[in-house]
Amino acid sequence: MRVISGIWKGRPLSAPPGTLARPTTDRVKESMFNLMGPNWGGEVAVDMFAGSGALGIEALSRGASHSVFIDKSSKSIDTVKANLTNLGAMTEATLIVADWATGWKRATAERSQVGWVFVDPPYAKQLWEPVLHTIAESGIVVQFGILCEHPKAFLLPDAVGRLVRAKERTYGDISVTIYRDEHDD
Repeated sequence: MRVISGIWKGRPLSAPPGTLARPTTDRVKESMFNLMGPNWGGEVAVDMFAGSGALGIEALSRGASHSVFIDKSSKSIDTVKANLTNLGAMTEATLIVADWATGWKRATAERSQVGWVFVDPPYAKQLWEPVLHTIAESGIVVQFGILCEHPKAFLLPDAVGRLVRAKERTYGDISVTIYRDEHDD
């Protein structure tokens, strides 16, 4: 596992021990970030269900100003911290050990908007829709999009509140769905 592009391109990343995380493969990660496009604009990225932190770290490498990493496992957050330390990026990160709902509230307590949100929960828990509902109802503007990684067989809705499906691609058994925030500008 490595950083795909940006200032840390090619740098290795560690995964949490055991079966705590299901790291996104380099090929899928590269495809999903290509699908997202170049919009970073120095915004904050929120990596829900962070695991190794690979998605939030990739966002930092590509120009996000800050990444918030949320995971209920302290071992996963320790792995994120080690990865960030190896990259010299601890000052650009906030680490939150909490369940996703508590983590979202803490991550956005002093913000009115974020740039990107990554939603890659344990597949068996099927938390995509509850997370999308929480984001939609939070009042936090998501400037560029919410990226959901999920099994191809699990279909996500066209819209959840003010969040509208904008793109969807399948890579083998994995699908990536991006929602855009239809907020009032």
